[in-house]
Amino acid sequence: MKAIRIPLSSAFFSLAGPLCLMPSLLGQTVISVKEGDSLWSISKRTGVSVAAIQQENGLTDDVIRKGMKLKVPVSSTRASLQRALPVSPAEGKRLSGRLSAKRMSVLLEQVLLDRAGFSPGKIDGLSGKFSRAARALCENWRPSALRSTLPATTVVTVPANWSQYVNMNLPGSGRAPDFRALTEKKEVIHYYSGLEYFAERYHCSESLLKELNPGYDFRKMKAGASIVVPNVEPFEIEKYFRSDGEGLWASGLGKGGSDYSIYISAPDLTLTVWKGSRLVRSYPITLNKEDSPRGQRELGVVAPGPTYLRKKTELDLLAGPNSPVGIVWCSLGDGFGIHGTNNPDTIGRATSSGCIRLANWDAVRVAALVRKGTKVVISARSQKYVP
Repeated sequence: MKAIRIPLSSAFFSLAGPLCLMPSLLGQTVISVKEGDSLWSISKRTGVSVAAIQQENGLTDDVIRKGMKLKVPVSSTRASLQRALPVSPAEGKRLSGRLSAKRMSVLLEQVLLDRAGFSPGKIDGLSGKFSRAARALCENWRPSALRSTLPATTVVTVPANWSQYVNMNLPGSGRAPDFRALTEKKEVIHYYSGLEYFAERYHCSESLLKELNPGYDFRKMKAGASIVVPNVEPFEIEKYFRSDGEGLWASGLGKGGSDYSIYISAPDLTLTVWKGSRLVRSYPITLNKEDSPRGQRELGVVAPGPTYLRKKTELDLLAGPNSPVGIVWCSLGDGFGIHGTNNPDTIGRATSSGCIRLANWDAVRVAALVRKGTKVVISARSQKYVP
């Protein structure tokens, strides 16, 4: 196959250099500025606000130089953490007792990346390869998004219709649906629990939700209850899918602009969306490195709430968030497509049957940007993006 050149900045692969921490002096930590450091990166790594660092060092702007010694006030770490807590004092108190300042800093970065459209994947407050890759891209293409003063978490109310999308008696283990049983006796493939519903709604791991809400029993979740969640734009399934199993075509999926294109890197497990020559979005994916299609294709139909039929496995399933293709299907022809998933934990960590799979919350965001005829380029198995 002829090599495919995709115009992605080398910033995808380069991260800021490590900080050199020197002994703490009189309530301060002295940091030696390294190549690639900025006040923002130092702020993120220490949990101290940029303003506090500037004030401590008498800086009138954000310009720093390699070799400078910066005093970082240790006492401001707690204040920085408190600014990232929910507005409710009670919720803030219980949250601050469960997450360290470092975890809160990572959580805030993941929230800002997710809001900017450079998805870190499942939000968990832990810095993994997808978070690092998303940050590198965002710093290069939309750095202002990481300067936001938004809090890392917020308090939301359980919506009245949440239970319509949950079926605790769905065949399966309570984590993985029994697709054979659901083929023989068809049911809409809803969420198994309120915890799963809320984790997907706020793009995060179930374990993080439990940490943010210690003592709360999600098995007894009721409409109107207050829950602490990552401060992202929620994936509101009711906008794309009716609880009776029908996709909502009025959702705007498949009605994006004509100037968008999609590039997929097999080695990096990343889907990027471009508007002309500018990178505007990136998302972690799962694909089959052997069987997934390669080269250039065009999107066909973009369908919310897809049913699933596969002759090879003899599965014939109704739609739902726990369907193997998730909540949206973007056709690539020959039976392949870009789609959601029933298990966001596997994104980037498992192999698909040949399609390009994203978390449901990312899949609908991609589908809202594109339309039938959008160009899709998929790299060869071992081919990385070429700057």
